[in-house]
Amino acid sequence: MRIDIAMPKAGLTMVEGTISEWKVPEGTEIQKGQPIMEYENEKNTIEYESLHGGFLHILAPVGETVEVGQPIAWVAETQEEYAALTGGASGPELPAAAPAPSAAGTPAAAPEAPQAARRHVRATGLARKMARQAGIDLADVKASSGPDGRRIAAKDVRAYLEARKAAPTAVSTVEDEVTEIPWTGVRKAIAKNMYNSLQQSAQCTAMCEVDVTELLELRRKLAASEVRLGCRITVNDLLCMATCKVVKNHPIINATFDGSTLYAHKHVNLSLAVATEAGLMVPVIRNADTLSLVELSRRAKDLGVRAKEKRLQNGEQSGGTFTISNVGMFPIDMSTPILNLPEVGIFGFGRSVKKPVYLPDGTLAPRDRMCMYLTFDHRVVDGLEVGKVFEEMQYLLEHPELITV
Repeated sequence: MRIDIAMPKAGLTMVEGTISEWKVPEGTEIQKGQPIMEYENEKNTIEYESLHGGFLHILAPVGETVEVGQPIAWVAETQEEYAALTGGASGPELPAAAPAPSAAGTPAAAPEAPQAARRHVRATGLARKMARQAGIDLADVKASSGPDGRRIAAKDVRAYLEARKAAPTAVSTVEDEVTEIPWTGVRKAIAKNMYNSLQQSAQCTAMCEVDVTELLELRRKLAASEVRLGCRITVNDLLCMATCKVVKNHPIINATFDGSTLYAHKHVNLSLAVATEAGLMVPVIRNADTLSLVELSRRAKDLGVRAKEKRLQNGEQSGGTFTISNVGMFPIDMSTPILNLPEVGIFGFGRSVKKPVYLPDGTLAPRDRMCMYLTFDHRVVDGLEVGKVFEEMQYLLEHPELITV
């Protein structure tokens, strides 16, 4: 009996996954509980263990994006059943239907139509998809598969593309090099989420510049006490701590909004924007407002490291109530961060720059200045609330001794 293996659903929001690796080759006899493949969703790379034993036939090749619940492979109970079902297929390509029998009872192959008049081309589903993505006409591809050798398979499309790359081109003084980068897995999900965020909310960004001279001095003192504290406090840790203190005092911005109902949260579940090789990850520090500075620092570092190593667990990127994005390590003064829906606010911080500043007594002195910016959902948060948030945050950053109180 044939048993289908469907694309698993890892998390409530997962709608599709991308095959990143098959751990066993086509036709292998696998055991129940054996890891057979890895797939990517919008957050992680996940290993899949088969729920059934049998002989494996792969339907979705590496790189294929498949909707949750759709078949990616199947297993047959016996080798004989596998051979009968595959008809001798040796790879992740669906066998096409055999040609209709002739009056004599044997398959009759229709004569190939002239090139100019050809309308229908026999090809596997994967071959058609590859041709669409490459922008080529399947009529130009030489077939080699099927009972009569006239069905185009994925290997034929690959051979055509390789031959086209190797073919001599017109003489040119400058040759362009184009690299195809498949937009799948995490990066595809990030792009979709960013686009949806801008389409589904009324986003507005406000900015102000603050004096962080004393904040940087406090950070230097805390860094000098690394051994005593048991961890190295960073500027980002202080910004996270200050953010928790401020947004906790403003329930309308420490909130989530589904388009019809606003949910104000008692505690701050702080989302951290972390840049990784795979794309932007946003792990969440739960109840961050209840942590000490040292606890917050350790938790942020742990999540940051595991995000970059793609070791975040399911659920560690959900449930946030407010996000912080710090780009101070780059030569960026100001940006307009995009909301992490359903949150209604995200704080951003740029680099610190030493500038000549007039002090209250009228004297000119060098001071460290930093831009902070807040993107908010204007459907929920108005300018008055934003002004109060900025006023409170500015006071904390310019009087940093209050951040750790």
